[in-house]
Amino acid sequence: MSFRLRTDAEKWFSEIADHPDLFKFDLYYFCLMAGFAGIRRSSFTATDKPAFIDEFPSVYKPQQNLLLAGLIDAELRSILGRGVTAQDKPAVHRQVSQLLTATGSSTHLSNIGAARMNEYASGGFDLLAERMADKPRKLETFLRAYAKLIAELEDESRQAEAAFDAA
Repeated sequence: MSFRLRTDAEKWFSEIADHPDLFKFDLYYFCLMAGFAGIRRSSFTATDKPAFIDEFPSVYKPQQNLLLAGLIDAELRSILGRGVTAQDKPAVHRQVSQLLTATGSSTHLSNIGAARMNEYASGGFDLLAERMADKPRKLETFLRAYAKLIAELEDESRQAEAAFDAA
């Protein structure tokens, strides 16, 4: 498994990327959480940089299972309504088994799961770039705007799910 951050995302974060309290994976995490909250994926292009790390960094290792659960949750929310219901155990099992593996990877992500996680990070960056007024210039300002955006994305997802359930 390899974690990738889009080239344009690195440029967008460039003014805060050198902050002493931030790691490159933190920038990936910001994008990933936005992708999960907005259930948005997008692909990488040939011009994007290769992976910058192959496993969860040590400071993220204790949260690894939460990140994997976020991937599963986003994928399940993505397939609900497309012929799949929350009670469809075979479809849920199939989806989870496509994303995760018990062997061969310290991240427990299959190749498909790794690609999907990177796609959510890429889609999350799209959401950040679309919905934030400007690229981040100060970490403190970015974090406030980021928290507000994540709350908005979660509200929008809840509203969409409620409308789906009502139909």
